[in-house]
Amino acid sequence: MSDYSAASLPAELVRLTWALHRALLQRQTPPAGEVTRPLAQVEVLRLVASQPGISVRGVAEALRMHPNNVSTLVSRLQHDGLLERRRSEHDRRAAELHPSERSLAFGAEVNESLHRAIGEALSHLDPAAVTRITGALPDLEELIRALPSTP
Repeated sequence: MSDYSAASLPAELVRLTWALHRALLQRQTPPAGEVTRPLAQVEVLRLVASQPGISVRGVAEALRMHPNNVSTLVSRLQHDGLLERRRSEHDRRAAELHPSERSLAFGAEVNESLHRAIGEALSHLDPAAVTRITGALPDLEELIRALPSTP
């Protein structure tokens, strides 16, 4: 059992989250022929790939970012050929965001690399540790939903 207490849990979650984030960023390499993109761009690309047709406002809400910042990111990604902005068929005044084929290919390459790295790391852990990590996933998702978007 661990030495963590309820009082230290917030600090430990922050520490471990940042450590895992850093480890994933260090392990991630850009797709062949592509430059390393800022994290905010990667987050937008991942979200749009998982929810094609999402609006800029939807991206802002999901990522807890300001809509004007998302709009700037989308413009950059559209310019780079990674996102497509299309008129909504339901509301011609609204725009929907869709990943380009190039973006989907890049995302698949990065995901494959990260999945392989995490799978390899998990294979070195005790099976009981893997079971505990798996069991914690739904609670971590609930914690993310419970966090307010602004202080």
